[in-house]
Amino acid sequence: MSYPLLRALAAAALVATVVLGAVLVGQWLSKPEPRRTPTESRQAATARQAPAAQTPATPRKAVPEPPAPKPAGSSAGPETPGSGHPPLYEVFPEKPSSPKTPEAESDTLHASLPPSPPELPPLKKPPRVAIIIDDLGYDRHLAEKLIDLKAPLSIAILPHSPYQEPIARLAHDRGLEVILHLPMEPVEYPEINPGPGVLLAAMGPDELLRVLAEDLSAVPHVTGVNNHMGSKLTARSEQIYQVFSFLKRHGLFFIDSRTTSESVCRSSARLFQIPFTQRDVFLDHVHDAAFIRKQIRELVRIAQLRGEAVGIAHPHPLTYAILKEELPALRQQVEIVPVSRLARVIG
Repeated sequence: MSYPLLRALAAAALVATVVLGAVLVGQWLSKPEPRRTPTESRQAATARQAPAAQTPATPRKAVPEPPAPKPAGSSAGPETPGSGHPPLYEVFPEKPSSPKTPEAESDTLHASLPPSPPELPPLKKPPRVAIIIDDLGYDRHLAEKLIDLKAPLSIAILPHSPYQEPIARLAHDRGLEVILHLPMEPVEYPEINPGPGVLLAAMGPDELLRVLAEDLSAVPHVTGVNNHMGSKLTARSEQIYQVFSFLKRHGLFFIDSRTTSESVCRSSARLFQIPFTQRDVFLDHVHDAAFIRKQIRELVRIAQLRGEAVGIAHPHPLTYAILKEELPALRQQVEIVPVSRLARVIG
């Protein structure tokens, strides 16, 4: 084939290629736009309406302008948003920066330290002990020595005893608590007689209440009552109800000396809602120094176990000597309180 013929064929192929490309481009340009949903149409319209100059301009270095003077009476605090709603959190205004002095550096260091540990709770209160001195009224000299121990003992005085009034007045003047040591019938009566003013199981209600009123009026400054003997009477509900109804009317508390395990005093005190507690330890029913010390330790042990305890002692010279010796150490272990502090209404 000659060279001119090849050139003609090549030119024809080139023209055909150009024409075919033009046809394809035309078909693509004339292709219909896909149908949009209403939401897509609105988004496209919004995009066309947005200004083209969204690209941030190169920031210029702002020249600081002097702050405009504030009108008189304006607040110096931070501006409040104009929305009418409080901010979600409060921002404290920052202080202008200033060179740090040693004091400022110390404040900064202190502020960066962890918070101080919380304060320790107050120390637990010591257990409380009440000591009643029973059978007072017959030995004035020994009673005065016991009162002079300068401890908050409770002074239990027998009614119609020779020195009931001077002992009660001295104890009251020294700030000690005076209670009536009320004689009650024991199981061994009449072989064992509690003395004048005794309440007997055979008494009718009127006689029993009359004797009780006379006993209370005999001893001045009385704030409460504990029983003297009474192993028989304290086990009888009928008589104890009469006694407690009288104490209730006169606002007096009752301490059960616990001369019998069959005592109904606790349940009766709950029924009549009068302040009540009972003896835990007899300190000196055996006249021996080692025994009395052991009983004092037992009183402390019960108080430490339960928080409080009641002990009963008697006006013996040995008891006075041991108490005088033991009181300083006792005060280191417990708080000695009047027995009324331990008497409470049983719920």
